[in-house]
Amino acid sequence: MKQGIMVIFIISIFFCNIYGDNRINQKEFFEKDFQKALEGDIDAQFNIGLMYYEGIAIEKDLNQAFFWYLQAAQNGSVEAQNNLGYMYEHGFGVEKNQNLAIQYYKMAASRDYVVAQLNLALYYDAKQNDKYMDTALYWYKKAANNNSIAAQNNLAKFYYFGTHVQLDYEKALYWYEQAAKKGDPLAQFNLGMMYYSGEGTEKNYDKALELLEKSATSGNIYAQSKLGEFYRAGTLVDQDYKIAMKYYQEAAKQGDNLAIYYIGYFYYYGHGVEQDTKEGIKWMHKAADNGYSHAKSFLERHGYK
Repeated sequence: MKQGIMVIFIISIFFCNIYGDNRINQKEFFEKDFQKALEGDIDAQFNIGLMYYEGIAIEKDLNQAFFWYLQAAQNGSVEAQNNLGYMYEHGFGVEKNQNLAIQYYKMAASRDYVVAQLNLALYYDAKQNDKYMDTALYWYKKAANNNSIAAQNNLAKFYYFGTHVQLDYEKALYWYEQAAKKGDPLAQFNLGMMYYSGEGTEKNYDKALELLEKSATSGNIYAQSKLGEFYRAGTLVDQDYKIAMKYYQEAAKQGDNLAIYYIGYFYYYGHGVEQDTKEGIKWMHKAADNGYSHAKSFLERHGYK
């Protein structure tokens, strides 16, 4: 089932929300906060940095964004410290400087700011060098224990595959459970597949199906495709081509080639829909054009170019 486990790495600045009420005039907000920022208000300094960074109510200016983040960071804003780390890491509004990036990330992370902890983990992980992985894992665990879904997913992935740590399905299961509890569709899918395969736990098909349905409802392409497969083959559920078609159509909207192939197959043979060979071949061509080998073979076997 290892091919079923997916992970998303997320690098994000995570700006704070400066608009409690969308009715606030952005320009007026900028002018009021700019005055406050000049007077040393930390939140206002951060907000002005954000507005320059995003181009909200003022022309985008990364140099000005950097200046105001620096003021806020020097006054103790963990959000600004994190964002300065990000700007130094990527060279946004300032010359790249990895040492300063780490310095600012650590300022915020040491004060338990979870976004900076995650960014440190991702920074060291991205080096793809074993000598940095202990540090990456340290910050992943910090962020995961502070409820970072991305960190929880990545830790689960490491334990599942035995990457940089000893393979441990029970720990993988634990971290996927933490992320799934927060409604993360990727974790729900991966946790569901572990219950289906009985990895790190006893097999529990009811739980597996429940988690996959939650994940699919939230738009996870892998869960949609897997449920399409289950209903097509009658795995864990009564075979039902109509429901299989519904899930395949959802996954196909997101570009899943297996789903596109089976939509074509269903139309061609009239499974769950009125038979329409022309429509079936159209979908088969779509999957084949995407490089899906089974669709190419199907077209060749049935005499279509």
